[in-house]
Amino acid sequence: AEQGMQEIDIEGVSNFTAAVQIAQLALKHRQNKNQRQRIVIFVASPMREDKETLIKIAKKLKKNSVAVDVVSFECEVDNEEKLAAFHEAVNSNNNSHLVTVPPGPVLSDVLIGSPIFQGEGSGFGFGGGAGAAGG
Repeated sequence: AEQGMQEIDIEGVSNFTAAVQIAQLALKHRQNKNQRQRIVIFVASPMREDKETLIKIAKKLKKNSVAVDVVSFECEVDNEEKLAAFHEAVNSNNNSHLVTVPPGPVLSDVLIGSPIFQGEGSGFGFGGGAGAAGG
């Protein structure tokens, strides 16, 4: 029998800092240096980093012209304030997005209609690396 996302027990803690560092390393070593740098991070566990740490990371990414899309699900209450502060600090000319998926809808359905999948301008605008670290 198939198990829905809402039926999965959430446990562990995400290591957002490590995920971003891994993604930055992947971007640094990408083959096509002409592509815009973009990181897509899925967060489904409580984050251990405090808001100030996330803002510091975000400002560094913004300085390096790295766009970051964050998809938060299953832990909205725990992470909402932190991720909102991160998004506000990293966003440059609306190049980064924060999508919060509430309990109930299918994750892919929400993402397809989100700015992440709509890309910048029109069509699909993917060309970066993605890194994730979970508990």
